[in-house]
Amino acid sequence: MKKTAEGEAEWRAALAIDPQSTIALDSLSQHLVDKKDYSSVIALLDEPGAESNWTEVQSLNLGMAYAGRAQLDKAASVLREGLNDHQDSLPIADELAVVLMLLGNNEEAYSIFDLALSKHPGDQPTQILYLHSMVTSKSDRAHNYCNKLLAAYPDQWEVLYLAGLLESRKAEYEQARAHLEHSVSLNSGYYQSQQELGNVLFELGNLLAAKRHLEKAIALGDNQQEVEYELAKVLQRLGDTAQAQEKLRIYQQLRKARLDATQGAGKAEMGDQAIAAGNPSEAVSLFREALEINPNEPLLYYKLSQALDKTKDFAGEKIALQKAIQLNPNLVEAQNQMGYLADRTGDLTQAEDYFRVAVRVSPSYVVAWINLAATLASEEKWQDAKQALRHAIEIDPNNGQARRLEQALNDAHSGP
Repeated sequence: MKKTAEGEAEWRAALAIDPQSTIALDSLSQHLVDKKDYSSVIALLDEPGAESNWTEVQSLNLGMAYAGRAQLDKAASVLREGLNDHQDSLPIADELAVVLMLLGNNEEAYSIFDLALSKHPGDQPTQILYLHSMVTSKSDRAHNYCNKLLAAYPDQWEVLYLAGLLESRKAEYEQARAHLEHSVSLNSGYYQSQQELGNVLFELGNLLAAKRHLEKAIALGDNQQEVEYELAKVLQRLGDTAQAQEKLRIYQQLRKARLDATQGAGKAEMGDQAIAAGNPSEAVSLFREALEINPNEPLLYYKLSQALDKTKDFAGEKIALQKAIQLNPNLVEAQNQMGYLADRTGDLTQAEDYFRVAVRVSPSYVVAWINLAATLASEEKWQDAKQALRHAIEIDPNNGQARRLEQALNDAHSGP
């Protein structure tokens, strides 16, 4: 598949001729997923009221887009439907199982893995992903399944790492050391195996080697609180009290940040539920509580703005949107909504500026193109308005709002 701007233009041109072009929809949605432009994937493939006649690639990409937007229930629904339509699809099965694990539906995830492997019994990536899921969820089945994979793939670094992790949990440190050293010798760039080997070596009393592997894990990008704590223990045993205290300080900072993030996410989830239940005032309170914990999270400010809009606190909504944009200028939904608010108050120049930022950041964001076209028409910039509208129709030829605006523009101004 092409992944260039020229390729995207070709796919959109193809969709303008045939909105149901399988090749164009597959290619464009894959391109947008690769760019992490998840909103545009959803707009492209999941138009309200349209039939969900997705190909395997489209089902996978749409599921990944919803997961990327943290809409896990919707992702699971799309992927279940996709797997029902494409029953032999390993990519959809794997993605669905991962989403189900994130939702805490472990047994359903296991059943998806079992079904996939009954049809593709020798697929190593799916087998390893299954083992990862078992180990992460501390399933009783993990040990036996790991032994099975060790027998089948004795030199697969990831299987060796997971075997060492399971053995370490059971305090079988010598066996864990052997498997982890073998794993690291095959792939030294995986910080999780470096950290676990450091932990095991500490338990075996090999402090200098433990220090070396824990420091290697941090150098490779391990920013979890646990590695700092384990390294502090090693340094304390080695008599380096000053460095041990420094590592404990970092550990405490990371631990507080993780607790704050967890508490903030919980408040935000409750806010989402309040919005869904039709209680925007309660949602406002919950999102504000979440922001007290995580004051630098732009998506929380955007969610707060949505709740404030529903309570008709437009001044508060504007403040929340401005803060969201300050923290993340590429949050296109916030840019678009600021444009809408400016347009509503008659500040067409500012509205145009916001909409132009939105479409620059996300060229496939059809809502912003339509809003930009409407604002340009209000400014009597007829040619620019028609050009913006053409972009919207190229993206979504069946968009009713775009077609109605097209007719209104033609009626109001018949020029080019």
